[in-house]
Amino acid sequence: MRLLGRDIHWAGVKKFLASLYREWDADNVEDVAAALTFSGVLALFPFLLFLVALTSLMLDPSETAELIAQLYQVAPSAVAEILSERLDALGHGGSPGLLTLGGIGAFWAASGGVAALSRALNAAYDVTETRPWWKVRLLGIGVTAAAAVLSVIAAAIAIVTPAVVNFLGLSGLSPLFLFLRLPIAAFIMMIVLAMLYYVLPNAKMKFRIITPGSVVAVLLWLLVSVGFSSYVTNFGSYEVTYGALGGVIVMLMWMWISSMAIMLGAEINSLIERRGEEKGAGTAKTELGAMADAPEETAAKKAKSEASARQLAPTPATSRFSVGALSALAVGFLLGRRRAGPR
Repeated sequence: MRLLGRDIHWAGVKKFLASLYREWDADNVEDVAAALTFSGVLALFPFLLFLVALTSLMLDPSETAELIAQLYQVAPSAVAEILSERLDALGHGGSPGLLTLGGIGAFWAASGGVAALSRALNAAYDVTETRPWWKVRLLGIGVTAAAAVLSVIAAAIAIVTPAVVNFLGLSGLSPLFLFLRLPIAAFIMMIVLAMLYYVLPNAKMKFRIITPGSVVAVLLWLLVSVGFSSYVTNFGSYEVTYGALGGVIVMLMWMWISSMAIMLGAEINSLIERRGEEKGAGTAKTELGAMADAPEETAAKKAKSEASARQLAPTPATSRFSVGALSALAVGFLLGRRRAGPR
């Protein structure tokens, strides 16, 4: 089978999936995702507190309310209701300033979730943490600040887009722009996730703006979020089983699923990186073995190749003639096509 000009060998795909399953099982991804969910819950509400303080500097109250409404498009209704109620309470209750003791404390607590994600990614990439704790913490602080700023900017773009479309007189294309917001947001999420995969784990990797793991993680997260939201809305009985805690349980389940999607992307990247290193090491080993086994034969082949190259290499005059002839042929061909154009 061919896809995008490349041969796909299903045996290789099955082997990769089998290796991915073994890595998933060996790294206990479900348990790691559960621990990451717990750390995420502890960091979520301080992050929301800091986010509200930040949005108060950049957005009007009406725009903040519209930002809260956007939650219902990406999260299950029970989760969006919990988060929107908390955001609304923080917004009307007077959130602390960014540089106050409360704002700094909320920011510090929120960065703990990033530190937990760093430890989880270390498990996915099969590396141990050797960096000093203060360096990991500073990294978490930087990522938390970047995540907050990007969240506000992305929300502002989503809010401002309809107004800009109407201002430019492109109201007829408004549905198209509204439709494109989701793919653009998904693309941005892929880039952000690829950066997290590169920055947070204690591993040396080549940076890529988008990785296979980030693509799979974002697409899977979107599909699972939509599917889980539909299940909770139509078939779920969490409120019957858990009573007043039903919304909290739904939020925990959604965060756990999201954590597993992130970890799956990391496992995919780790497996691809490891296979690339093994392939490179195998190629280098084969070349070194061939050079060590027959040095005289290799030298003879090299001398023969150089002699053949000298015999086949054209003289400067021949080279100039060849280039001139090819150029003349090309120009003549183009002129002939131009003259023979439509009359």
